[in-house]
Amino acid sequence: MKKRVIVEVIGAILIFIVGYFVGDTMAINRVNKTIDAKVSKETSQTSTSQSNTNSKEKQKIYKLGEEGTSGNWKIKILDTQEATTIQSGDGSDNKTTQQKFIVLKLQMTNISQAAVQYSDNEFTLINSKDKKQYQLNGDASLTATQVETIYKSNSNFFLAVDSINPNTPKETYVVFEVPKDFNVANGILVHEGNDEKVVGYNIK
Repeated sequence: MKKRVIVEVIGAILIFIVGYFVGDTMAINRVNKTIDAKVSKETSQTSTSQSNTNSKEKQKIYKLGEEGTSGNWKIKILDTQEATTIQSGDGSDNKTTQQKFIVLKLQMTNISQAAVQYSDNEFTLINSKDKKQYQLNGDASLTATQVETIYKSNSNFFLAVDSINPNTPKETYVVFEVPKDFNVANGILVHEGNDEKVVGYNIK
């Protein structure tokens, strides 16, 4: 009789211990699953937030006259003109086209820590309607800007070959040759800086 009681007591203890650990394991599993779900949710939210932020950065387009930051520069379009001839300082090196020139007067401020230059291939003109892209016309841009830098000795202007010191706003012309039917209302000047981020500026 005593042996039977002892066996029953030991069995009860074993059942209690097994039940305790099984229950504890299940509880731990439930906690782990909850943590994993929360981490997954937060990761997903962070990823979505970063994606939205990147999307906003890529889609940023500044208004005409509004200053935007791109790479080493703060850039602002001061004026937009259409022409078929870019006049040189003495008239001996005029640039002409059978199509149309878009002449953009820019203010550029170097925001880096040292003097820098810009290169022609940093700028592209895009037609937002048909998505066609136009390269900067280096010769026409040079001719337009030299009227100010050389013939008028205007120190507020600079050429692409000039190195500009930090925090000294300067002006320059960038010129694009486009079809006659190009609508400036659809034009967006795109600048890609040294950080490889693309920033747009409405030209009208």
